[in-house]
Amino acid sequence: MRRLLFPGLLLSLGLGCASSRIPNTDVPDTSENRDVVAFCERYRRAVESRDARALLAMASPRYFEDGGTPDGSDDYGLDGLQRLLTAWADEVNEVRYEIRYRRVSVSDSDTRRMNVEFTYTGSYTLRRPAGVEADAARSGAAAPAAAHLSIDPVRGSEREQQGEDVWYRRVADNRLELEREGDTIRIVSGM
Repeated sequence: MRRLLFPGLLLSLGLGCASSRIPNTDVPDTSENRDVVAFCERYRRAVESRDARALLAMASPRYFEDGGTPDGSDDYGLDGLQRLLTAWADEVNEVRYEIRYRRVSVSDSDTRRMNVEFTYTGSYTLRRPAGVEADAARSGAAAPAAAHLSIDPVRGSEREQQGEDVWYRRVADNRLELEREGDTIRIVSGM
């Protein structure tokens, strides 16, 4: 009987060491990382509930998004984020947003800055703005592209013409850049 207890004890001790990650993440379980993941979970829930006000409140006054082009025409700050979130909340009907946290790192140059790397699965339906179809049908023209978000116009065009909600799905990696201001965490980019 003693022989069976010893390997069982070793196995349970080994499993105890394996749980040094925050549950359901790849992130080491520290109090700082738990705070960051808890903040990101509030962000995730705000995305799912399409709460543009809550998302904007999470943004730093220094929020800046670099669109990745050399000319900077697609870069925007907090005002641009507000316009984008307003349009997004108006045009997205339902959202399911899951996050798998991969890594939390603190900047070497500024310990108030953190990066959260994650993989997300986002599923959503788009709402067509009222009157866009009717105006286009009367004029014989296509609906103006600027009137709504253009996320997957080819895949959803037939169903959208029939007035049905269309689910879109995207799986991708992302990084939120965060900064700590006292006890408050804010998003600097990546929303």
